[in-house]
Amino acid sequence: MHLRRNVLIFHQGALGDFVLSWPLAMALGRLYPQSRVIYVTQAQKGALAEEALRVDSADIEGGWHGLYAEGVALPKPALRLLTGAHAIFSFVASPGDEWSNQVAHRADKADLHLLAPRPPEGYAGHATDYLLEQLAPQYAFHAGVKQMLNLLRERGLGSAAASKGGPIAIHPGSGSPTKCWPLEKYKELARNLLSSGRAVKFIAGEVEEETWPAKELKALESEFELHRPTTYLELLKHLRSAGGFVGNDSGPGHLAGMFGLPTLSLFGPTSAETWKPIGPRVKTLGHRPLEELQVADVLKSVEEMIKAPVGAGVQV
Repeated sequence: MHLRRNVLIFHQGALGDFVLSWPLAMALGRLYPQSRVIYVTQAQKGALAEEALRVDSADIEGGWHGLYAEGVALPKPALRLLTGAHAIFSFVASPGDEWSNQVAHRADKADLHLLAPRPPEGYAGHATDYLLEQLAPQYAFHAGVKQMLNLLRERGLGSAAASKGGPIAIHPGSGSPTKCWPLEKYKELARNLLSSGRAVKFIAGEVEEETWPAKELKALESEFELHRPTTYLELLKHLRSAGGFVGNDSGPGHLAGMFGLPTLSLFGPTSAETWKPIGPRVKTLGHRPLEELQVADVLKSVEEMIKAPVGAGVQV
């Protein structure tokens, strides 16, 4: 008799959306202690989840595209994971589409749960509230995720302690230019922090490398400490050595907040109520239009963020 011990979570969204799905993975790990919780996602995100959550992962580029088309064979490693699953949670499909039909056919003994990756436009609550609403019919999953969310908001992952004396990590980018506070204002913020005796480091990710002019990055590097992580694991390493985080509504902000770093996220066109990072020391500052947000206001919020006790995150 074939033993089914896999719990699969399919996810293809951006880093921030991915991090917001972690309470589900944590809850499943507790609900199924004898099973393997496996993220099927992009390799970088899978490696990050393995490090952060001690789950397993499978590269979604490793032949899983066969689930999107009838008659396409899956490679044996993917097929073994699928047929060995007793529960599947998917953020990549909708009821009745080709993907869900293929999975239902190939893993017919598994419980299949189809979840929307993001709340609808104009949703009034937090993104994790929407996840809980979707899980409401399954009491154990709903209760487990709610418990993990409470834990993360109280303590974060790990000790929820920033690196003592570590620099303030500034990530001035995001997946959308409309969500970015102007770089020149981030530079002014950094100069103010340096003049007050606080160390600062900038972090430029893949999006910034691809979309910012090279001269802009060079000018930033000539004045400040600049790190250019090429993987999410490198990004996590830089965050773990920081004393705080300042950035826009972006994936790195969600990662920083989740690990208990004092985190200040700046919001303009998006809703802090819906997309605020999860964590015990998260503060948000919103302004529309975002480019008119004053450096003095952000500087004040950074100082308040650093001094605030664990669990004292606030929204402005």
